[in-house]
Amino acid sequence: MERIVLEVDGATARAWRNTSPDLRHEYEAKINAILKELQEVDEDGFTKAQRDFLAKEAAENTERYEWWNDEEMMAELDRRSADLRSGKVKGVSLEESKAYLLSRLKRDEL
Repeated sequence: MERIVLEVDGATARAWRNTSPDLRHEYEAKINAILKELQEVDEDGFTKAQRDFLAKEAAENTERYEWWNDEEMMAELDRRSADLRSGKVKGVSLEESKAYLLSRLKRDEL
C-alpha cells in the first residue's frame, strides 16, 4: 500500500482529530475515490468518464456553429456596436486592456 501525506493547517488537523471514526472513514473513502480518479487520467488530464462524455457530445453535435447565421448573436453584436458608436458605452482600448491584464499578472505572481 502506498502512503500519501497531505499537509493541512492546525485548525484542520484539530478538526480531523476530533472527528468521529465513522465520519473519518466516510471522508477517507471520498479521498481515496478522488485519488483513484486522479490516477486514471490520460495524457491530457481527462478521466475515462470525461472522455466518454466528450465523445458522446461530439457525436451528438456534429453541426458546425456559424455565429454569423445566429440571429440572436447578430442582434447582440449589433446592439453592442450601436452602443459604442453612440457613446452610450465607452469601451476599452487595447492599451487599457493590456495594462489591466499586466497588472493582474503581476498581482497574481505575488
